Amino acid sequence: MSLEQSSYQSLIKLQQVCLKQNIPIASYRLPLQQDITTLVQYQSSPVRIDFTTRASQEQGFVIAPFVETDACSTYILNPDFIFHDDAVDSAAIELLSKHSGYQNVEKRSVKDIITTTREDFIRQVNDAKEAMQAGEFHKVVLSKVRVENLNEDFDASTFFLQLCNTYPHAFVYLVQLPEAGCWIGATPEPLLVVEEGKVKTVSLAGTQIASDAEVDSYVWSSKELEEQGIVTGFVEKTLQSLNINKFSKNGPSNYKAANLIHLRTSFEFESEDLGDRLGDFIKALHPTPSVGGLPKDAARKFILGHESYHRSYYTGFLGPVNIEHKSNIFVNLRCLQLFQKQFVLYSGAGITTSSIAEREWEETDNKMMTMMNVMNRTI
Repeated sequence: MSLEQSSYQSLIKLQQVCLKQNIPIASYRLPLQQDITTLVQYQSSPVRIDFTTRASQEQGFVIAPFVETDACSTYILNPDFIFHDDAVDSAAIELLSKHSGYQNVEKRSVKDIITTTREDFIRQVNDAKEAMQAGEFHKVVLSKVRVENLNEDFDASTFFLQLCNTYPHAFVYLVQLPEAGCWIGATPEPLLVVEEGKVKTVSLAGTQIASDAEVDSYVWSSKELEEQGIVTGFVEKTLQSLNINKFSKNGPSNYKAANLIHLRTSFEFESEDLGDRLGDFIKALHPTPSVGGLPKDAARKFILGHESYHRSYYTGFLGPVNIEHKSNIFVNLRCLQLFQKQFVLYSGAGITTSSIAEREWEETDNKMMTMMNVMNRTI
């Protein structure tokens, strides 16, 4: 069932007002759901938090970077309003349209981000293979950025609804925080889902272009199977390190996400086994080998020393926490960052010793098409 733009005129107006006034807002649609939830904070500013120590106590929408820095931190949007679908109070829209308290917050500049060249990316992949052959780490995820000009008629709200229609299996979101900027995405990878007494997480690795073939018919190379095994082993060890030993494991199996096919293994256990250790679990998982590498510290050090840009909130995590007795935290993949006249695309690929640099470049191009396929239809 598609979401018709004509049925969301109040939501669109709300989003447009908040984006224009720089008011903190987060709209999201969970995978395989119809309901769009929108959180708005206007009476105070989102606060910078240590989410790993406060996760169980917080309620709102969290956004966290790949790596914490003074200039790029974890924030929580604590909502003053919670709206569902198009049930948006017109009085609230009128109130917010007159609210100018966030307009003086200094905005990030796209001038700080330069498109990654093919030559630079291939060199980074080959440097990573050399480091792995020298025993520095087992896997690393390298990423790139591309800066594009926005069509002058681009509307973020329309784009968000089109993402919801195009990618029903993804977590689709539009979030703006004055301190973090404006991000839109359709990510396939849950970091942690807590609902109905269960906790769920996944390992996701391996990528192929989707065709008309049956999802189960795709065959994987030894490199892709190795990559999936690394991520799955990491999740299992993380669970065991937290004394969570009674969990179900399903996979690996083929999983279609947008224009791509991935290998995916799912994990599930009782939420009472996690207790109030939500933050501990996230700290142990993030960044997973699917976005960083393994061992975590060595891979992260390589990334920070070789990538020519700061990832910011790409490959961080985000999502609603303790909203209506559920938490749905996702890895921030298949996303873009909006600026006034431009947008920035992000994508990455897992590198092992058997990686071929040119193919990894092509994979990152294919992942960018998740956003571009819809952007090209948005005017």
